[in-house]
Amino acid sequence: MMRARDRRITHQRDEDFYNGEFSLVEKLRQGLADAGLDCRCEDEAGRIFEKVDEIRRLGALEDARKMRDAIAIVMVLLTEIDELTADERDLSSFEEIACLFEDVAEYASRGASFSRLLTFSGRARHEGSVQ
Repeated sequence: MMRARDRRITHQRDEDFYNGEFSLVEKLRQGLADAGLDCRCEDEAGRIFEKVDEIRRLGALEDARKMRDAIAIVMVLLTEIDELTADERDLSSFEEIACLFEDVAEYASRGASFSRLLTFSGRARHEGSVQ
């Protein structure tokens, strides 16, 4: 039986990356607002930040879809549970099934985090309101 966990490469959690990226953009946005730029520069900076926010949101949506797809793959692997019996000789099969269930939980949690990133736009977060 192949475990999804075995194929995973450990890296910084994706939602942590997005949150850090968001924080940086918000700090830049605030810095420019405090700098007292002329209206034309401020408008251009606003357009750039809106584009960055759009790219961030598209990335989060794509990552949420990847988590959905990962869950679908694990669900196919979980069909092997139907081939097991309670007196299975190879007890490692039960550990593999347990790991697959843990993978579903992890992918679902990450998908939820990515989806929550989509509930806020950069401007709405900056102003403290939900879009």
